[in-house]
Amino acid sequence: MKCLSLFQHAFCRLGFSLVFIFMFSACVTVEKHPMPVDSEVNQQALWETHKATLQTLESWNLKGRVAGKSNNEGFRAGVHWQQLQYDFIIDLHGPLGRKVAVITGKPGNVQLKTSKGESYIADDPEALLQELFGYTLPVNGLRYWLLGVPDPKQAHVSLQLDGKGRLMQLNQTGWLINYKRYHDGVPTLPALIQISNSNVDANIKIDHWQLN
Repeated sequence: MKCLSLFQHAFCRLGFSLVFIFMFSACVTVEKHPMPVDSEVNQQALWETHKATLQTLESWNLKGRVAGKSNNEGFRAGVHWQQLQYDFIIDLHGPLGRKVAVITGKPGNVQLKTSKGESYIADDPEALLQELFGYTLPVNGLRYWLLGVPDPKQAHVSLQLDGKGRLMQLNQTGWLINYKRYHDGVPTLPALIQISNSNVDANIKIDHWQLN
């Protein structure tokens, strides 16, 4: 009986030791392989969901301001952009609300009318802006960049996401686009964007979004 008691006592001690070792190993394993909330896998999943939502937006309008410089010359304008699928109307106005120009466009045809009644027609909005003002803004890409997604018709060099799976930086068609701030809401849309290339450096501040 005494031998059996000693055997049982030793067996119990061994059992407790094994349980302790197992629990300790499990804790160490959990600590060695954490899954942070903002991991790359989670960021990518959030981004894919966010991007899919934004890509369904075909009609919207925004009000904001653009300011920047090109070849050491500054420019500044208020902007009211209305997008209806592939057609757009862009109203540009001065600091006191005075209308400067209106750009209307659809694929293959762009028209610009100035406040003086002058009218210009071109196939491409960027070439038209370059000809008239000496600088250009990427109107074709901006239609997507303003929403916070890459232009699906063009390859992009790189993109960076924030912890919520939204664009933080995009490099596409020679332009670097930095997203400085987002509006609250669902979906979250950009509030401040910085765009630049070798000739132009501009900030676009979006005060108001309306989704149709």
